[in-house]
Amino acid sequence: MKLVIGCNYHTTWQSDSRMRFILKEVKGDKARLATRVSKKDFWTDVKDLIFIETSYNKNKAERLKDDR
Repeated sequence: MKLVIGCNYHTTWQSDSRMRFILKEVKGDKARLATRVSKKDFWTDVKDLIFIETSYNKNKAERLKDDR
């Protein structure tokens, strides 16, 4: 799975399927996510990330890749 910093992700362990997190950083097998509203951040395993397959998020991923 190709991770894109700045895109929205779900996690395998989240309690509410409506929750979305922004990928901020990846270090090895750990990923730092932030909540969209409160901006609180936390670390989780990369294996727990699920890319959100919406047209908005796919377009955002393409735009962020082009900016590099």
